[in-house]
Amino acid sequence: MIKKKKKPTIKRLIKIADEIASRIVRKRDGRCLMCGKTENLQAHHWIITKARSTKHRWNLKNLVSLCYYCHLFLMHSHQTCLRHTDTLKKAVIMNRIATEQEIEEIKSDTELLSSTRSFVETKIAELKQIEETQQ
Repeated sequence: MIKKKKKPTIKRLIKIADEIASRIVRKRDGRCLMCGKTENLQAHHWIITKARSTKHRWNLKNLVSLCYYCHLFLMHSHQTCLRHTDTLKKAVIMNRIATEQEIEEIKSDTELLSSTRSFVETKIAELKQIEETQQ
């Protein structure tokens, strides 16, 4: 009897999309946009959007590379996050990751979008295509 291959769970598909997006962003930026370090890079969602919405989760204009230190201690510390967000915004515009208008569109979008299997699968396909063009 041939076993039918199980489809990955939605949770697994989200993890796959996160991993691909992270690789794309770290390769695109090549360095921490806050301090310039090239080691231990991580992807960071720098525009705060509606909680749990996946609409902008894999939007490459909302992802930047930060080193471990800047990601954890500058951007995820309540005391310093707001202060450094403006610095990061300037770096995003200067590095042509996003325009001022694109940033405002993401910030002002209040639509809450849940993760359906087809939505995540479509995003994975789009991200894989982008990743292939980087190589």
